[in-house]
Amino acid sequence: MLAWTKSGNPIEHPTPWGCHGVFSTLRVLPKHNVLFKKQHLQRILENADTLGLPWVPRLDELNSRLEEYLQKLQEDEDKLLRICLLEDCLGLSVRPALSDGKPVEGWLLPYRRPDPTIKCTAEKNLYGKLTELEITREDWIIMDPKDNELRETATSNLIFVKDNNLLIPDKNILLGITLQNLIPYLKISFSISRGIPQDQHIAEFDEILLCGTGRGVAPLEKISELGWSMNGRENFFKIRSLYEEMITSKDAKLSI
Repeated sequence: MLAWTKSGNPIEHPTPWGCHGVFSTLRVLPKHNVLFKKQHLQRILENADTLGLPWVPRLDELNSRLEEYLQKLQEDEDKLLRICLLEDCLGLSVRPALSDGKPVEGWLLPYRRPDPTIKCTAEKNLYGKLTELEITREDWIIMDPKDNELRETATSNLIFVKDNNLLIPDKNILLGITLQNLIPYLKISFSISRGIPQDQHIAEFDEILLCGTGRGVAPLEKISELGWSMNGRENFFKIRSLYEEMITSKDAKLSI
């Protein structure tokens, strides 16, 4: 973990959860291939502007710090790199990519995000609670406490699957960069509608998939609190194959 002040002085990386700031997690494949790097960096800077952070570095400055950090890491590892931009510093940290494609058990978390379009480090009651789970195989399913809508998880977007039809939430969520880039691939093979199911309608779906930087595309095994469990993995395998095609494309690895 490394962090720098606005003036470039190195400092100890602070614990981000509960601090005013923004963050984004990037997938780093072997040979330091960062998936959708420019999109991630642009989004974190846009989010910082929206929050009115007192210091927002330039895109080239942020990219330079990222490349400097990558050179300190082993090239042969598949990893997740988190960028935190706080009020007075920039922090980078890395961990192994251990949850990619693995089945997930979901646990309900009644929670309403202040601004779902921003990945905000101040949301300690969401991101800070991930330490309570075994993150490689568990996730919080965010359920709005007022209307019981199932919108997303703490780490991923959700894709609800029935036969050849996909329902993808589109309101009051963060539309992740992985899903944004995957949707054109999905449109070729599936019928897509947009909307958000409520908890009582969950039984209508055979499969529910998680889609995000760390999980790639992963199957949700069950939500015990709602009595739901997956009915097969046929569409998971199809969509996972499309995801693999996407991340090996040239567009996924464009540099800045």
